[in-house]
Amino acid sequence: MPGRFGRAFPGFGLKPTAVFWVFIVAVPILGVAALNTGNNALYLLLSLALGAFVASGTFSRHTLSRIRVALSPPREAFAGAAVGLELEVANTSRWLPAALVVCRLVGAPGQALIPVVPPGGSVTVTLPTVFGRRGRRRLPAVQVEVRLPLGFFVKSVRWPQEGELLVYPRRVRAGAVRFSGLVRRDDAAAPGRGRRGGEVEQLREFRSGDDRRDIHWKQTARQQRFIVMERRERSLPSRFLALDRQLPRRDDAELLGRFEDVVSEVASVALQRLHRGEPLGLIVGGRVIPAGTGAAHARRILERLALVEAVGPGEDPLPPLAAGAGVYRLAVPR
Repeated sequence: MPGRFGRAFPGFGLKPTAVFWVFIVAVPILGVAALNTGNNALYLLLSLALGAFVASGTFSRHTLSRIRVALSPPREAFAGAAVGLELEVANTSRWLPAALVVCRLVGAPGQALIPVVPPGGSVTVTLPTVFGRRGRRRLPAVQVEVRLPLGFFVKSVRWPQEGELLVYPRRVRAGAVRFSGLVRRDDAAAPGRGRRGGEVEQLREFRSGDDRRDIHWKQTARQQRFIVMERRERSLPSRFLALDRQLPRRDDAELLGRFEDVVSEVASVALQRLHRGEPLGLIVGGRVIPAGTGAAHARRILERLALVEAVGPGEDPLPPLAAGAGVYRLAVPR
């Protein structure tokens, strides 16, 4: 029996409410009054109270046994930022609805009240929550609570969730950008690259926002109006962000906390530059992610930063070309 009960109600919990304690005090008083007076109305009232107690427990137990929940991870989540988890609540009962069902995340903030789940139907809600740290996280369990119909107890059942999600580093206000030495080698290989320049595609009339350096003065003088040269843009130079993950003491809690701040800064700078459409690469220790653009490349960089771990001195040094003042590293006073 304990095994069958555990399989039917995993994580089942029962917590009495204030209504229950009032009921416990009131029922004996009502029973003594009915016995002493022989009043049929009091006997009827006592029977209704005891029957309601049994019916409340049976109905709430039936509701919990028919509720099923499934949690879906979000497309992306950043540490310290609110994110919505999609929760589907299904009622497998063929006849009875589930009313006023409360769903809470276990070990994380976030709860939702579902007014009614129809028989044989389902309801999808969004649970807002926050993950405090970056990295790979398992989806939190969901605790389902039912109070109806009379609220003598808060009956709950806990449903563990399969799956996990990757929490990206915390987004912070980025300071001055530091690019690694690889950008100088890249520029030397292809001098003169930039957003401006390239072959002239056509001449057209000047429009608001055009660069005045592109004005074609001969055509402007001939037509007595501003004429600009529309050029085919050249690609931007590839730039790299370099993160040194070596710490003097990898078991120091204070240094590890400051290392998290450095990781967050690198991730915020990368997002800022990639949102502008600038080609960007990432160097973390001896691993190099080539420069690129687009949403898929941004996810690749964020995933690498979400999983990066600090190492001890000399365990994962940066490439020689990435050394220098342009590296994001933890400054430790001597």
